[in-house]
Amino acid sequence: MTTQTLIELGGRERNALVYGVHVYGNLYGCNRELLKDEVYLLKTVKEAADIAGALVVSTFYYKFGVNGGISVVAIVAESHISIHTWPEHGYATVDVYTCGSHTNPMAAFEYIAKSLNAKKVEVFVSDRSYYADNNVNNNNENSGENVS
Repeated sequence: MTTQTLIELGGRERNALVYGVHVYGNLYGCNRELLKDEVYLLKTVKEAADIAGALVVSTFYYKFGVNGGISVVAIVAESHISIHTWPEHGYATVDVYTCGSHTNPMAAFEYIAKSLNAKKVEVFVSDRSYYADNNVNNNNENSGENVS
């Protein structure tokens, strides 16, 4: 079994059996024309995936009317990258979730924010890893409580 050792806040080391990082946030004051351009947004998520070191498996979008917002998603081998836009407000939300220590989801998020000319950025990072010390099975499928 391969594990990735991570250092938590406070300096505690943990062994990740599954390594995942979710970078997500809100972009304000974006270029409104870019937020309506599905071709540009698709290109942006593909380039962001490349910058993150992720492999694009598929991309798609959904446009909400002629001048409405767009949802763009790139399915990557490591998870996903998405952009959801509200051009009328110059606003977008972005999610970059990757598994594997070889990826850099923050670099992808920053690239998207820059590509949309965001004037204000809120960014959040969640550790989505599965750690050895969280293994509830402990090699005994019948032990422990059943949580629903």
